[in-house]
Amino acid sequence: MITFIVVGAIGLLLLLVSIVVGDLLDVVDIGDGLVSGVALGAALAIFGLAGVVTSQTDLAAGWTYAVAVGMALVALVLIQLVVRRVTRRESGGHWSPVGFVGVTTEATGPAGGEVRLDDVRELERRLATSDARIERGVRVRVVAENGPRVQVEALDAGETSASRDPQTN
Repeated sequence: MITFIVVGAIGLLLLLVSIVVGDLLDVVDIGDGLVSGVALGAALAIFGLAGVVTSQTDLAAGWTYAVAVGMALVALVLIQLVVRRVTRRESGGHWSPVGFVGVTTEATGPAGGEVRLDDVRELERRLATSDARIERGVRVRVVAENGPRVQVEALDAGETSASRDPQTN
């Protein structure tokens, strides 16, 4: 039972951090966008909860783990589908990310790359391009939008997000 409690606590912590701070898996570069930290954290928390509840029955240990893993996988898939739907949904009209700032999660250039934008409406990373090569981990500003892709440029060292973000000015 202690295994379920520890895994569930780790999942709950990952879930809360991903909701409050941002997707923790993007920060540590795990999963390459396949699954969000919210979905993984919720799945681990459900694994722990299902394991604790199921262990109180007369089922064998193998069945307890099977039920917990099964419920966690179902939760992972369903929550990831909801996260992807929310990121694609245009509730309240479309907003333009032009002017948003963020950081490159992969090296970006004319052929493409990836960025994570610092805005509450941006739940996942976006594909990005830039005129010049920008290395991973560099602060950038969106200068144009092309469907789901954005074009970015590196921020100057003295430039702040508040001075250039049209949402705050």
